[in-house]
Amino acid sequence: MSLSGRKKRREVNLYSYYDHAGIVRHLEELARQGWQLEHTGSVFWTYRRCEPAELHYAVVYFPKASQFDPEPPPEQRDFWALCKATGWELVSNRYQMQIFCNPAKNPTPIETDPVVQVENVHAAMKAGAARSNWLMLCCALLQIWAQFRNAETIRELLSSGISLLAVLLWGLILMDSVAELIAYYRWSKRAAVAAREEGVLLSPRSHKWRRVLELSLIAVFCAAYLGTLLAANRYGMAVYTGLLLWFLYAALLSLVIHGSRYLMKKHGFPAEHNLLLSTFITIIAALVLTAGLFWVSLRLVGTPLGHPNAEKRPSPGYHDSSRYTYTVYHDPLPLTAEELIGEIPGADYSCYRKTGTSLLVTEYIFRQEQTYGAGSTAAPELYCSVYQVNLSCLYAPVKDSFFKELETFNRNTSLIGQPRQSWVPTDAAPWGADEVYQFHSGDTANGVYLLCYPNRIVRLRFDPWYDTAPTQEQMALVGERLGFGSLT
Repeated sequence: MSLSGRKKRREVNLYSYYDHAGIVRHLEELARQGWQLEHTGSVFWTYRRCEPAELHYAVVYFPKASQFDPEPPPEQRDFWALCKATGWELVSNRYQMQIFCNPAKNPTPIETDPVVQVENVHAAMKAGAARSNWLMLCCALLQIWAQFRNAETIRELLSSGISLLAVLLWGLILMDSVAELIAYYRWSKRAAVAAREEGVLLSPRSHKWRRVLELSLIAVFCAAYLGTLLAANRYGMAVYTGLLLWFLYAALLSLVIHGSRYLMKKHGFPAEHNLLLSTFITIIAALVLTAGLFWVSLRLVGTPLGHPNAEKRPSPGYHDSSRYTYTVYHDPLPLTAEELIGEIPGADYSCYRKTGTSLLVTEYIFRQEQTYGAGSTAAPELYCSVYQVNLSCLYAPVKDSFFKELETFNRNTSLIGQPRQSWVPTDAAPWGADEVYQFHSGDTANGVYLLCYPNRIVRLRFDPWYDTAPTQEQMALVGERLGFGSLT
């Protein structure tokens, strides 16, 4: 996993922060191939071309070092000078990790007490990498919880490819954090015992294969997430705008965090003051940028951004028609009110469709409703949501979600006297369905039906059915178009 050039080489670091033995083996092997370490980054390490040589490396942890130090503390500079006097040249350092190189054949070890070495590694991990892993673990749990929390029903989650991929992506990050913490704490416990009882420093196990697999899966899921985001909405401009906003948000927040830290280090702020001010600036910047993102999102809500079949019309009754507008959609629908009851004189409809798709469930939403400027014309409206279940084992959970939705509503409104809502079975044969339920509010039947077809569940509302039952022809047409017909 490297990007090689003629004089420079950048490589993804596959070793854990505490895996000093694995890092040393890797650096010495690269030195024999003619590559010498130049810089250690959070992800990429940079090497420069050199003559192949037998170099010795040492990874030492200096717990008192901090990323907020304006310059290395005196103890750290003294330590470097001592190492240099014994032939160890500092090659690179990243926070608490110090990497030294010595060309001598049998160099004097920098550290000889395994108990102190284990304590230094533990202190460095506690101050940096372990804390970061715990933070990522908490973030992953919070993000997974948020995905489930934001989906009001299981069918919404299953039909959202973006949400499912987000759960999988954060699940991978969660597993990586958990595996890294378990591996570290297991090694730390065993290494402490070995250092005390046997006087040896136990080498950690390198998990390169796991890191390669995890990074590969995360990259695949990131690509799939982005592809699903772009494909799930056929009106790409809105998605592109949203992505651009999020990238700008992340870039600005990163610039503020790292820029403020760099400026304070440059001007000699003590590490404690830098840490406190950086935390305060990060919180304020995140709040301000989030508020700005929310404000821009509100400005974009309801706009026909990128929708190929959208039309903006001036709102009636306002003198400034350029400012007060509403949107009318002209999307093709698989079933319309005109097909159910015939032509409606003077009707002015907005026909809207939306698709949410995943490998598990595809959701289709169709709306045919009167426009804002329709005036006094009374035209019946049609609302429909169809769930195409691609895995038979998920059919029952998707169907049950409609009933659980009403159970939750009844439980939440039982104390305020709201009529109890329910789905009541009715004759399914005229619809050509396996099962059909009609929505009831108390004892009153409404014009809303739940139609269960093979691998497809339809929730349909049509205004005239509130007063009169659907005819045989209407039910047959619904089954033909929504139960078995093409929805794309």
